[in-house]
Amino acid sequence: MKTYADLPRQDRIDKIMELRRSDLCLVLENLSEDKNISAILRTAEAFGVGQIHIIYTPGSKPKLSMGTSSGATKWLKVEYHNSITECLKDLKEKGYLTVGALVDPKAHVLWDQNFIGKVAIVMGTETTGLTEEAQRLVDQNIYLPMYGLTESLNVSVATAIFLYEVIRQKEAKTE
Repeated sequence: MKTYADLPRQDRIDKIMELRRSDLCLVLENLSEDKNISAILRTAEAFGVGQIHIIYTPGSKPKLSMGTSSGATKWLKVEYHNSITECLKDLKEKGYLTVGALVDPKAHVLWDQNFIGKVAIVMGTETTGLTEEAQRLVDQNIYLPMYGLTESLNVSVATAIFLYEVIRQKEAKTE
């Protein structure tokens, strides 16, 4: 991965923005912790995610922490929705495979999924995960296996692992 550190600042910004992944987006469904959302946005920006969709119930639009996100929000395309149904329908119409992250060993294992092509990763709340509606609407539910006594990871950490695997596969495909 080239950093473009040798370019003047504006040229570097322009080059990085040009390289945003139009084949990868992230959907955050009803996350309640603003700091988790901000941490996820920072990670998404670092991985070059093309767009973020934030689903929230009316009256609970998240307040993003500039400290946690380190200003990543100014480099990201963030869209807000108050319906998971509308968001996923729109993404599917644009050709995205929608993949839901679940804490369910019966779901497909993360690294067994093929992430080549347009992919939207859907992450659920910190306490209850994806809603039943989201689980039904996504094309595939994916599980991140846990080998210890802990049932799941913090949503921002799990998102980073999901994004890493997606990018790893996409980068391997282009080599």
